[in-house]
Amino acid sequence: MSVDQSRTELRIAEQGQITNRFTAAINNLGSHSEDVRLGGIYALQRIMLDSARDQPTIVSVLTAYVRRHARVPAGGFAKEPEDVPGSVVAVPPRPADVLAAVSALADRPADLDERAGLLNFHSTDLREVGVVAPGKKQSATGEWTWRPGALRSRVAFRGANFSNADLRRSGFVGVDLRDAFFISSNLAQATFDDVDLSNAEMESADLTQTYIEHANLTGVKLNYAKLRGVWGTAVNLTKAILVTADLTDAELDHANLRSTALIGANLTRASLTYANLHGARLSNVDQEALADEFGWYIDKNGILAEAELTGADLTNADLRGVDLTGATLVSADLRGAKLTGVKLTGANLDGVQGLPSSLRP
Repeated sequence: MSVDQSRTELRIAEQGQITNRFTAAINNLGSHSEDVRLGGIYALQRIMLDSARDQPTIVSVLTAYVRRHARVPAGGFAKEPEDVPGSVVAVPPRPADVLAAVSALADRPADLDERAGLLNFHSTDLREVGVVAPGKKQSATGEWTWRPGALRSRVAFRGANFSNADLRRSGFVGVDLRDAFFISSNLAQATFDDVDLSNAEMESADLTQTYIEHANLTGVKLNYAKLRGVWGTAVNLTKAILVTADLTDAELDHANLRSTALIGANLTRASLTYANLHGARLSNVDQEALADEFGWYIDKNGILAEAELTGADLTNADLRGVDLTGATLVSADLRGAKLTGVKLTGANLDGVQGLPSSLRP
């Protein structure tokens, strides 16, 4: 027997063993016993490591498993204690097998996926689920940092579909979520720490009181999104689109909102101290141009009433007709900004730069 023939037969034998392991694992996923199902999930995870060509199939199987075993109820997102007056019922934890499947997907070698669109978590209930990069650790104060000497590699969830998913109080730490879909998903009180969400689709998503730190949201689409009370540190929202988004009481100090579209957005009482709003657009004056750009007419301007804008960079921003009533603009820079019709009643303008004398009290 030749060496090549021996190698061929060895490969055939190995593939036969993997096929048998795969079949057994799939059978285990259908068991009524959670322990047996867990065994099937761990077996599939091991096969991904042993057989690169089988990984795309296994990824599809595990995401389908999550969609089947963690469905959002047909009537919409599950009611929680705060939704039902007088209720003290605790939110049940996610099933162990669902958590194991998500973990296996997070730990996979992403360069073997071969094609995009495999991570489909559409309409899944993943409340309080955490996806954390293996190299991350949490300090006693709750801060996430990279372990000394750890490989600084983000979890590969690029292009993942979380649309209509229930992700309340979920956590994404050190995750690549570029081009991901969170359309109409519930992300209330979720955590995004050291994530890349650039060009993600998050229209109509609920990010109420969401925590966002050291995140890249360049070009993210957040039209109609709820961001009431969102809290962020060093957030990059360059060229993001937040048309008619609700950012009431948001805290985005030092955020980069350069060239961001905020037409019709509500930033009442938002804190934007030392934020970069260079070239940001909040005015809906040019209706025809906006309709051409966004595909619809925007019926109101952005609102910055009572907003905290101390030291903010508003150079070249479009603020025509924008409500800045009672806003704090101490030492803000308005040079080059479009200010026709801007409302500044009761605003604190101490040290503001670039404001025409005609608009000063």
